[in-house]
Amino acid sequence: MKAKDVELTDKLKRYSLSSMQQYRTRYLLAKLTQHVDMAYQGTKTPSSLENYMSLEIEHILPNNPQDVLHNDFITRNPEKNYDEYKNLLGNFTLLEKPINIVAGNDFFVKKCEEYKKSKYYLTSSIAQINIVGNDSSINRINKRLKSFTEWTADTINERQAMLIDLIKDVWVIRDYE
Repeated sequence: MKAKDVELTDKLKRYSLSSMQQYRTRYLLAKLTQHVDMAYQGTKTPSSLENYMSLEIEHILPNNPQDVLHNDFITRNPEKNYDEYKNLLGNFTLLEKPINIVAGNDFFVKKCEEYKKSKYYLTSSIAQINIVGNDSSINRINKRLKSFTEWTADTINERQAMLIDLIKDVWVIRDYE
């Protein structure tokens, strides 16, 4: 791994909502969502980012959880800090406002039913990967994505690593040393 790649990976592992302005996080998620949608559709030329920038940042692990959800996370993730994990990049996705309202601050399993309704594949793939044909553009992007059945500190870290890999596809870092 090149020095710049190692440095980028390290910074992105530590990326959280508190380390960056919200509009920059929205831009980062918009570019990732657009990249996945382009790969899903088999298109090469990006369209306007405007549709993606109007989406809401969804905290998969809720920003303001009910006590029962907060306690469930702490029980299933001993010695993990809820507030730290709720602000990691791996815990965010973009979501249409009406779907985000319905998803609310609920448990992951219930939120997944709403994520499936999103027209943005980076979000809907959290709950379900679509399989189409043998070597379709959809199946090619699926190799870079993962759906989840539970939402724990480990799965947030796993999704964070997945997003970092996608970031490296969107922004290619050249090392001229």
